[in-house]
Amino acid sequence: MSRRVLRREGSLADRIEQRAAARDLAQAQAIYDREQRALRRQTERLLGPVAVGRGGAYGKAAGRVFWQLQLPPLTTTSAQLCSVYPFVSDPGLPVDGPLIGLEVYSRSAFTFSLHELYRAKVITAPNMVVTGEIGTAKSSLLKTLAFRGVPFGQKFYITDVKGEYEQLAALAGIKPVRIGPGLGVIMNPLAGIRRYPHQTEEQWRQLQRSRRLLLLEGLLEIQLGGPLHEAERSLVEYAVDAVTREQDASADRMATPTLSVVLAAMGKPELWVHRLDGLHYPVTVFVDDSRRVRLALERLISGALGGVFDGPVESNARLDFTQPGAILDLRTIRASDQMTAMAMTCAQSWLETELSAPDAPPRVCFYDEFALIARHLPLIRRMREQLKLARALGIANVLAFHRFSDLAASGSADSEQVRIARGLIEDSGVRVSYRQATGSLDQAREFLGTSDVETDLLRYLRQGVGLWKIGTRSFVVKHQLSQAETAMVHTDSRMEADELAEPVNGADYDARLEAVTDGTSA
Repeated sequence: MSRRVLRREGSLADRIEQRAAARDLAQAQAIYDREQRALRRQTERLLGPVAVGRGGAYGKAAGRVFWQLQLPPLTTTSAQLCSVYPFVSDPGLPVDGPLIGLEVYSRSAFTFSLHELYRAKVITAPNMVVTGEIGTAKSSLLKTLAFRGVPFGQKFYITDVKGEYEQLAALAGIKPVRIGPGLGVIMNPLAGIRRYPHQTEEQWRQLQRSRRLLLLEGLLEIQLGGPLHEAERSLVEYAVDAVTREQDASADRMATPTLSVVLAAMGKPELWVHRLDGLHYPVTVFVDDSRRVRLALERLISGALGGVFDGPVESNARLDFTQPGAILDLRTIRASDQMTAMAMTCAQSWLETELSAPDAPPRVCFYDEFALIARHLPLIRRMREQLKLARALGIANVLAFHRFSDLAASGSADSEQVRIARGLIEDSGVRVSYRQATGSLDQAREFLGTSDVETDLLRYLRQGVGLWKIGTRSFVVKHQLSQAETAMVHTDSRMEADELAEPVNGADYDARLEAVTDGTSA
């Protein structure tokens, strides 16, 4: 049986051992604290500010002197200061205009005016392109550009496809023209134009005839989805001349014909058969060759588009260009691209007539759905001519759309629509891009001509921040809004509305729908 020795608690050996352990721990802690203090001093010496006295900095090769160094302050011009502080002292644009916001990098105020930029020779074409994802404040920029230009005497024209410009119209004190079936407003493409003081009777009549024929042919081409044949163009010309008595200029000619009257004249060969004399073109063959245009015009009058382009003369709609701005509201026909394109074609003709007046003031034209225009060849052709004549007419054009893929989808890669759309963007002096999706960056670089750094930046732009390329210069601008403009640009109020306290019955729903349709809703 083994024997075990038991140690008594509090023995001398235990006390000696405990004191030795405590002494060793204290010594180790002291050594650790001393090393930590030395390490902190070394870190502060290496990473902290250099100790400087009246004679200069301390340390080896510090260049200390026995007297205090005094240098005169730097005095230079702002142009030279830009080279010293290139990202802080950017001079900005050398023009006056409405305030847009802040330039992000220099934190300086950013003012902008297309007309002033062209006068200062910063850009060679007073046209602008705005693009960006949904929800990046692209439409907010368009509304504020139009609204802030009013105090400067700058008139505007807007084609409102989505019905988002009611608040702008209210703030600017103008009344939009709403187009749609059942609204009682007729866009007669054959309506006459005013005669300017310098025009002779013959010049005015020829201009009016040419405008009517081109506009009616454009509408029929959109309706048919392709160009008219020669016989079809001739029939349109013969019928319009017959109802307006352009051949004999008799006193009973119609000053304002309607599409119904033109269609009736197409069906009466005795009114225009003399125009075929000498052409060796039998009337029966001519009627067969032009049957398609008669059917298209009949659908334009009584089909799904009935009541929009044909009706009583007293119901003809006109845009009031004497107001600070003119807005064409097409929300009720937005579901039909064809109807929307036709309405925009008529409005474009009205605008061209107004802009050609010798006393027409400078104006900015906004097109919020440029991708829709690009789908229809006759409409984008008219747009191309307007942009080419922008300098002669004294107007600036702003084209807005969401993605560059929308333009590419308007036709095949080598189609005329895509080529014209690409040319319009390339001919624009100002290109603004808000945030772009990753899949759209390659097309953005191709259309906008951005550098690698600018293209990569497009992915990370916040709401309201856009990349502005003006001539050969680039800016990153934060768009700022006033309190009144915040309510004007708020387009998602229905998504953020509170839940209804109680269900809406059928009668209330019909009343609200009628109020929205009539434009009387709050």
